[in-house]
Amino acid sequence: MPSTSDGAGVDPALNDVITRYHRVERAVSGATALLAGGIGAGLILLLPLWQGVLGAVAVLAGLRLPVVTTAGSARLETTASPATVRAAVTGPRPPMLAFQWGIANEVTATEHGGRYARSSLCGLRSVTMTTTVDDAATTADITLRVTAGDSPWSTYHVTLTDHGDTTVVEIDVRSDRRFGLRGLPAWLVAQRYYDAALEAQGYTVISRERSLSFRGR
Repeated sequence: MPSTSDGAGVDPALNDVITRYHRVERAVSGATALLAGGIGAGLILLLPLWQGVLGAVAVLAGLRLPVVTTAGSARLETTASPATVRAAVTGPRPPMLAFQWGIANEVTATEHGGRYARSSLCGLRSVTMTTTVDDAATTADITLRVTAGDSPWSTYHVTLTDHGDTTVVEIDVRSDRRFGLRGLPAWLVAQRYYDAALEAQGYTVISRERSLSFRGR
């Protein structure tokens, strides 16, 4: 579990989903890196040296080239009140970002959202993600912008509808960045566990759609 600065804990059921996701994500990302390295090494061994080196560089560059963007939507239902859901979405742990703050080393509440610091490779690699709620957000309509480092990462538009005993939560998300093919397996793993993470937080997934687009620079 991550350390926190806002005094909140993580529900054991949600923590179990996050742990399983993180375990599989690391394994898949590692396997992707090994496969790419193996293909590069094979090209160097099988082809004349300069052709093999060029081929290996092309493979690695192709995996890193930012050509993939994502989008999606979801319709959820919960017994929590609209005010409770709004507090969760605008707080340091938005339900739809459980995989981001759930594996962070530290979660900090900010005036307009939250901040998640994560390091890997024994501290050699680190990233800080920040969520910011638009000033124009109302009780029923919320726009949440997410950055990674100093770069835009994604934008979430959340609409809450009060049905008395339940609250319907509609989420539209678009990626504000492109990523390379090497990130595709990890994205697919996240989709596999996403519904379970929402359900562990008390949201029933009525419907959900997601899409991938491949674009050049």
